[in-house]
Amino acid sequence: MRYLMLISLSLLAPEGECDLLRDSVHVTSAAARPNNELWCYKCLAETPENRCADLRHNNSALIHKCHNDRRICMVKRFSYTTSTENSTTALKMWALERNCTKHCEPGCIVIGERTKLYACTSCCTTSLCNYGSGADMWSIDLACAFLVIILSL
Repeated sequence: MRYLMLISLSLLAPEGECDLLRDSVHVTSAAARPNNELWCYKCLAETPENRCADLRHNNSALIHKCHNDRRICMVKRFSYTTSTENSTTALKMWALERNCTKHCEPGCIVIGERTKLYACTSCCTTSLCNYGSGADMWSIDLACAFLVIILSL
């Protein structure tokens, strides 16, 4: 039956397309893409004391296999400072998330004047690379903000 179908298809197919039916293998784009071998830390911290916020200790329970098209590890950190005329408090974290993601835009968004809200995201593409706290990103951001204030005086 199979040979009968191939013969009938070859008679109906235009010249040269017969070879495509017998000699090629169709591979979808998903099948051609390599397996996702990425592992990221996955957790949510609502206090700086949470083990998700400080990954220096045993973290094996926080390791997560990324699936499908989630091929980026990310860290999102939400923090704030409060200011008076004379001083500004140190940066205080109120939430931190680590996870696999499909899309990631690194950087910080700062909103507010007396109370400043910081939403910072860092991205990376190697296994277990999302261990950082993003503190380096904030120190650079705060240094830039300080420089802008000085220049505007």
